[in-house]
Amino acid sequence: MIVRLYKGKKINKMLCLFFLFSALISLIAAGVCALAIDSAAGYTLCILAMIAGGFSLLYGVLWLIYGRMERKKELELRETLEGQNAIDDPYRLDYREFILPKAALIKKAGTRARSIVRWTGIVALAVFVLIGIIQLACGSLKSPRQLLYMFLFCVLIMIPGILIQFCLYLKYDQSVPSRILLFPGKLVIDNMTLSANEIREIRVSPSQIFNRNSPDVFREMLILTEAGKAKYRIDYRTGTAFNELPFWEEYGQFTAALSEWGIKNNVPVTVSYMA
Repeated sequence: MIVRLYKGKKINKMLCLFFLFSALISLIAAGVCALAIDSAAGYTLCILAMIAGGFSLLYGVLWLIYGRMERKKELELRETLEGQNAIDDPYRLDYREFILPKAALIKKAGTRARSIVRWTGIVALAVFVLIGIIQLACGSLKSPRQLLYMFLFCVLIMIPGILIQFCLYLKYDQSVPSRILLFPGKLVIDNMTLSANEIREIRVSPSQIFNRNSPDVFREMLILTEAGKAKYRIDYRTGTAFNELPFWEEYGQFTAALSEWGIKNNVPVTVSYMA
């Protein structure tokens, strides 16, 4: 059996937790079967739990390894940026205004989601036709009810992908800002104004992709305050001026201005290079 290995801290973290959860569920089901239903089924479920636990351990080790590697790389890149920001330019403006093309970004996000859902349906239909042809060729198609079951199966395998795309689009639609203003001592996002004193930290995605193995979809800004946190999703991390994904051309200028604003207003601005 070939074990698929993935690079990156976040993807291995997700896989580790997924297999750990699967192992716990299988182990609980094994106990129930062994005590109340069927000891053979319990034994089988116990083996599955052990296999899932082994995968969880494997991806957990990879999670730790890539976590260390990414923290080291992030520290190196952050030190480079801090060295660049140390060269202060007296002619820089203290006030910056960034206007995002919100309507166009959301429209592109909707187009992307619909395209993925459409292709998911096409693939599911192709699987249905292929299985039907194979059954006809083998003479195993005995009843039209079998076609109904296959069709329901193909519909079911579509649902997770459709739900994921719907959630991604909904999250983006609800959190993309239309205007960001940087003033001395305060930050304005749409109709919300935050003073520099109440902001504990700002975390923002990098303008470039340093970790191509990350499962993150958006470039985003997370603002942490004493009252809680607010997350703003800007565009898609793999978006460019040449593809159909939501892409804001001024993002690089924005992250540079935000880092400078943080230095001048004593607000920690962390660029999450490995996002």
